[in-house]
Amino acid sequence: MRALCQRAASSCGACCGLYNVADHSAPAVRRRLDARTDALAGVPRTTEAFRAAVARAREAEPAPIFPSVRVCPLLGWIDAARTRAGCLAHPAVTGGADLRDCGAYDAATCDAFLCPSHAWLAEEEAVIVDRTCADAVLYGLVVTDVPFVRAALAAVAGLAGARVEARHVEDGAFRLALREVLALKEELEPGSEGLFGAFRPGRDGEPVPRLIDYGVLGRERSGYDVLLACAGADPRSGNDLDRLEGEVRRRLDACARAFPGRS
Repeated sequence: MRALCQRAASSCGACCGLYNVADHSAPAVRRRLDARTDALAGVPRTTEAFRAAVARAREAEPAPIFPSVRVCPLLGWIDAARTRAGCLAHPAVTGGADLRDCGAYDAATCDAFLCPSHAWLAEEEAVIVDRTCADAVLYGLVVTDVPFVRAALAAVAGLAGARVEARHVEDGAFRLALREVLALKEELEPGSEGLFGAFRPGRDGEPVPRLIDYGVLGRERSGYDVLLACAGADPRSGNDLDRLEGEVRRRLDACARAFPGRS
């Protein structure tokens, strides 16, 4: 499967630590990308100049949630319209000079790295996420959470009575409805940990699996448990389980009703 970071309609900067901060709302993410792009716009394409600019940029970066996940100040907008996130030090962006050694990693690491989703997602699943999200913020949140993607597609398929295929998202109404389901990832309550899927930051900064303790809540396991866990619906997450479950059900029902060819 082709790399997930630059697709036909979307881009992802998760491996560069794009979401590894307390304020990971879409406006905040875009502001960070704007600031980095502006800061490097007039910098000479030399190692010395880029290292100095990156050092200054790091001073303005917020503290990471997961210290083990590096946040690279070289990630910014690589197109004039500021719709596609990517490496501002990549030779394809600089016009020839490879300045990736000036960032959080080095060129060899960046060239060799493929995120876990690359091994787990099927190409058709990646195409569905790309065409449905079609941006530089929601796409990265979704494509890096394979259990969320598969649980969402399985839930829609269960209600619609047919597997979701790439051809189905060519239908505008269905694509919009499916995007509403996937957009749960960027519409969580302030302070929610659901951004990181079914994990939360541990005391040492490493991810710890998060399970919904239905016993504590005094209720049966939800039929949407995987979706809810990936969205952070537990008593410590900042989300109310019942409210979020109702929202999940509402969006899934709407998506199933919009399924192409369904009478």
